Amino acid sequence: MRFYLIDRIEEIQPNEFAKGIKCWSLSEDFFTEHFPGFPVVPGVLQIESMAQLMGMLIERSYQQSFPEAGKAYPLLSIVQKAKFREPLIPGDQCFVTAKLTSLDTMRATGTAEIHVDGILKAQADLSFTIMDGNKTPHNPFIHQREEYYLSLNVKNTLKQR
Repeated sequence: MRFYLIDRIEEIQPNEFAKGIKCWSLSEDFFTEHFPGFPVVPGVLQIESMAQLMGMLIERSYQQSFPEAGKAYPLLSIVQKAKFREPLIPGDQCFVTAKLTSLDTMRATGTAEIHVDGILKAQADLSFTIMDGNKTPHNPFIHQREEYYLSLNVKNTLKQR
């Protein structure tokens, strides 16, 4: 099972923000049980969607801010102030935004939101621990993820400053 919860990254401004899109389809397996007769995207998947976009923002920001340090792998460590204002349902095209609040060589924090048709549906403050990419074993998933996000990025505007 692939666990990509951002379909396309629209833009990344390192050390500032990232924008992405996630479209939820009725064919997602979890909809049959969550909830029968009223399919709703689980909150944990909404958080994961926001965290994946924030993670990409952190990786790009880390590369720019600490080029001598090498690659960084952000791991979600704290979720604060998560609010699910309205349910996400099949067919929703979610516009996910992430804003970086702080970044150092060991941790990063930021805020993320999900909007549908201009309406705020979910939001959270997210904190990450940063693993040193030089000390982690080779992980083919990281390379696959990079290819996935970049190949789907029709509007490839991953801007570097």
